[in-house]
Amino acid sequence: MMQLEVLASGSRGNSALIRSPGERRCMLIDAGLSPRRTRHALQDRDHSHQELTDVLITHSDGDHLHAGWAKAIGSWNFTLHVHHTHVARVERSGIPRDRISVFDGAFTLGEDTHVRTALGPHDVHGSVSYIVRRGDAVIGWATDLGRFGDELQAFFSDACPHVFAIESNYDRAMQLMSDRPEFLIDRIMGGAGHLSNDEAIDAVLHVSKHTEPHTIVLLHRSEQCNCPQRIRALWSERASHLADRMIVASQHEPMPPIMVGSRVCSVATPLTNRGLHPI
Repeated sequence: MMQLEVLASGSRGNSALIRSPGERRCMLIDAGLSPRRTRHALQDRDHSHQELTDVLITHSDGDHLHAGWAKAIGSWNFTLHVHHTHVARVERSGIPRDRISVFDGAFTLGEDTHVRTALGPHDVHGSVSYIVRRGDAVIGWATDLGRFGDELQAFFSDACPHVFAIESNYDRAMQLMSDRPEFLIDRIMGGAGHLSNDEAIDAVLHVSKHTEPHTIVLLHRSEQCNCPQRIRALWSERASHLADRMIVASQHEPMPPIMVGSRVCSVATPLTNRGLHPI
């Protein structure tokens, strides 16, 4: 059994907590929140910051690795797991090399948590997607991707995740009508930026051909070029059989914990009723 809780997701900071009921150790996917906010988030969940053992980084942009960790990491005990293509940028951000564990494939955390990785297109160096497995519980994580190609389709389909967390960044029409500069729109929509709502649904529908996830979490929603109403309408039109399994993560509030297991996958009682954004 694992428990997943997205603490924040969006351009201002990304971080998700994974822990196992009854155990003191815990881990994060991305560290885009400040060390202070992260410490408070752990305390709110009855964890000491010293019980954070591992942080999996998707990529080294500041909203996924907060600049404050360069100074604060010395008072924490976790290992930062970094894809080999991102190591140089992480070191330049001020993270000491002896706190980094470099990977280029699968690895194991402790005795019972197995992590598989795949590098997808995002800007120059790409973004890492993760499969985190403990026993029969499987979490799939994919964010900051310009496209969801054949390799990622196979990667997630083979894993059959109980929870599939995937970026649903922008609504295409809102993006094109926005006042953003043309170069930024081209970057986001050009195949090495972010996934649109339609592309996220395409990805989920493909993975669901094999085994339907119990819960779908939509990540990194643009506050300027996306909105829950458009997402709701699109899912009702294109994937109505999955719409009641889907939650949109918030930039501003943590979402309620999701219990993940082969027989159980449910949203736990929220810490705050503002954290849940059902669609």
